[in-house]
Amino acid sequence: MLRKIREIIVKHIKNNSNRYFLLFMAFVVGISAGAFTVNGLSSIQTEELNVYFQGFLQLLDYQTIDSNELIKISLMENMKIVGVLWILGVTIIGIPFIYLAIGIRGFITGFSSGFIIKSLGFKGVLFTLLALLPKEIFIVPCIIALGVNGINFSLSIIKNKSIKRLSKENLKRGFIAYCFTTVLYSLLIFAGILVEVFITPVFMRMITPIITN
Repeated sequence: MLRKIREIIVKHIKNNSNRYFLLFMAFVVGISAGAFTVNGLSSIQTEELNVYFQGFLQLLDYQTIDSNELIKISLMENMKIVGVLWILGVTIIGIPFIYLAIGIRGFITGFSSGFIIKSLGFKGVLFTLLALLPKEIFIVPCIIALGVNGINFSLSIIKNKSIKRLSKENLKRGFIAYCFTTVLYSLLIFAGILVEVFITPVFMRMITPIITN
């Protein structure tokens, strides 16, 4: 069973390698733009963000994290992009905006990590690796896969319309498969959320004394 699933996944990635690559590049461009934007911040903006970040680290030291509240916040934030990608996938004109959505997600990652590294230097690199990277390992591949899923569904609609064979039954089957895949990747994203809520704070508490000293 596991071997069959692995074969299906490998075949899917091979068949869609170009789309995975392009979406990954959109994410990388977003990261680069976010990191570059950090260098364009004024001294006042940088100072305000530094105060906010230092306050967050102090809060982490003295207050207990409400896991339930953190799950709600993280779930809402991640489900927003899942919802956006799902909607774009069912619209014919949504394909360019899927690349844009992935790029924006990369921008957020690049800006956050870029600011922390610029502010803390090597300590910022350590913080980024332990606090930001673990959840991104789960979430980012799923978001890119959702983007590929949306592009494929949009292209199938365009193709069927162009050859005038868009039957309601074919559309229904394709739509069900599209929704099922979205739910599957959403569950994997939830795994990343659990990492963010229960594992990341442990790492953050471990390195906070190093950063603040």
